[in-house]
Amino acid sequence: MTRTIADLPGPSRLPLLGNLHQVRPESLHATAEEWCERYGPIFRFGLGPRPVVVIDDLDEINRILRERPDGFRRWREIQEVFAEMGIAGVFSEEGESWRRGRRLTVTALNSNHLQRYFHIITTATERLYRRLTLVAKEGQSIDITGELTSLTVDVTSALAFGHDLNTLEGGDVELQLHIQRVFEMIARRLLAPVPYWRYVRLPADRALDRSLARLHEAVRGFIEQGRQRMRDRPELHEAPENFLEGMLAAQESEGTFTDEEVIGNVLTLLLAGEDTTAHTMAWTLWFLAQHDDIQERWAREAQEVLGEQRFPDDYDAMAKLSYGEAVLRESMRLKPVAVALTVESLSDMTSAGTFIPAGTRLWLANRRAGLQAVQRADVFDPERWAEDGEDADGAPDQKSFLAFGAGPRFCPGRNLAFLESKTTMAMIARNFHIELDESAGPVSEHNTFTLVPKGLRVRLRERARERPALV
Repeated sequence: MTRTIADLPGPSRLPLLGNLHQVRPESLHATAEEWCERYGPIFRFGLGPRPVVVIDDLDEINRILRERPDGFRRWREIQEVFAEMGIAGVFSEEGESWRRGRRLTVTALNSNHLQRYFHIITTATERLYRRLTLVAKEGQSIDITGELTSLTVDVTSALAFGHDLNTLEGGDVELQLHIQRVFEMIARRLLAPVPYWRYVRLPADRALDRSLARLHEAVRGFIEQGRQRMRDRPELHEAPENFLEGMLAAQESEGTFTDEEVIGNVLTLLLAGEDTTAHTMAWTLWFLAQHDDIQERWAREAQEVLGEQRFPDDYDAMAKLSYGEAVLRESMRLKPVAVALTVESLSDMTSAGTFIPAGTRLWLANRRAGLQAVQRADVFDPERWAEDGEDADGAPDQKSFLAFGAGPRFCPGRNLAFLESKTTMAMIARNFHIELDESAGPVSEHNTFTLVPKGLRVRLRERARERPALV
């Protein structure tokens, strides 16, 4: 007999509040994973008056992701919040608007174009090397996540609209602060039980308004600069050099994008490419600092690939960093920046013997489901990904690796994220030994739209130029 949502197990709810009294936005993911352990592979909880169905079955999660965008969409609140902020783009949009933006995004981030972008990544990596060298000489403890975020902002801004913010060397740091504020407020508004900001503007909302106004002003300026470049260099219409130029070319030739859509998609790319890659690298450093043998093995590989070079400058050499990629994959498996995915059904469906009406909010516990699919799930072991590793035969399959989603709406920046992460992390592994600053206290998961390593501070020690020892 088919159950209804009301029949599902789950934590007790209060009228109107649901389970809001039991959760905090920054740790809701962890609470949901604890409830998975208690209530099974499908249960329900409440965000205010809204029922949410949690699915913790890997096969079912993959089926749902494969059926997007026609069978499922993101929570409608995502589209509404992004649209209100004027940052509606390929991440938040649905239907034909998503399809148009998706085609252009996939083309811009296609692996065939990555070599063209490599000099942007190496420029930022060289700046970070100089910055970290100074920090290491001074023996400082640093917020490494902040440094990595500056790098990804610089890379993504150059790719998105052809402008080098150079926040690593004290350039347009103000714009980075505005980006961070937008990220924090997106998470806050998505989990709010009611859209209070439409009626009452709190200080945080007024600060958001100022940040959005500054970001929109900046992007409009970049658009005008892009149009001028294309007037001066007509060949850019056929071979655009960044995402913005690609959108402007499509706008002129096909009339497919309004200026508002151009702004929204450019800001979406900037937001999506900043925190996600930075936090992936930060979590990876956290793991490496706790596993000296793994850190030394990657240092040896980086030395062998880079030789006397202090930072990568050869695009083809990045493919040789196989162990480094295994380390990154293992970090993403345990600490994916998106630990859960939120979708809603567009038609009535049945899952695990439960009738789920159209419009029901679904919480896909992709990290927990993926962990259950491998042996020694909680152990940080890059060998499980290495082609010649001891555990290579038991490597997780793609179905369980959902760091970039799956199906038609998988993250189009996957290849760029790996290239940027491998380049940066090879530089760090080659030149520095990483230690945790334990005086800063334990590192915790803090979910503000992406999974942040809160409290992560490290000390760096310069490596000698000779080859690191293999432990």
